[in-house]
Amino acid sequence: MYRIAIVDDEIERAYEIERYVNRYMKKEEIDVITETYRDGNKITKTSVLYDLVFLDIEMPEINGIELARKIRRTNHKLHIVYITNFAKYRDAAFLVHAYGYLEKPVNKEKLAEILKDFLTETRDKKEIVTLKLTDGSNYFEDVSNICYFEYDGNRKVRVHMFNKEYIRISTSMSYLKKEYQKYGFASPHKSFLVNLERVRNVDMKESLLILDNGVKVSVAQKKQKEFQSILSEYYHNRLENK
Repeated sequence: MYRIAIVDDEIERAYEIERYVNRYMKKEEIDVITETYRDGNKITKTSVLYDLVFLDIEMPEINGIELARKIRRTNHKLHIVYITNFAKYRDAAFLVHAYGYLEKPVNKEKLAEILKDFLTETRDKKEIVTLKLTDGSNYFEDVSNICYFEYDGNRKVRVHMFNKEYIRISTSMSYLKKEYQKYGFASPHKSFLVNLERVRNVDMKESLLILDNGVKVSVAQKKQKEFQSILSEYYHNRLENK
């Protein structure tokens, strides 16, 4: 699972890049979340840690070079691709560790080349886990694609994926809690084990977690404070490691 943002005050161009990125990732059979920002300042206020950002340098609200410096304060390993008409910014862009550089109008072949290199570099860092299906066969999955586990009774567990599909495996929740803690999973409820990377919002009034694919997962009232503490610690550690 990848998170990619496009920051450009010319929103139609941002949508064009977003459409191309989604088509390319679909062709490669890779799950991706894409978001566009017309106001560059807004990306500095989100808690989302993006993997790749396409960033326009010339924007009215904030210069793209300065915006990159702000983003990198909390996401040091972010890949940034600058988009601009102005070749004069190229040297400055690479001073903030640009991953790539595209001139306007954006060349789709060059964009595809950057995406290909990005995937080649980052795919090897994915964590692949083996899940034992109820029929005894093995199922291999990138752990970041797993949103949450749900107890289904009689030592059966549903594994819910980002695309909202699920598989059923034979195991116990206690085993999963122990095994998947190292991958950043935590239990908000005795019947659920959630991938903290997938949590987008927390609504404690309704006792719900909202995941980044829109799915809602219950939080037990007696575990609310404990889970909030776990989630805060997770994001703190992740920001430090980024």
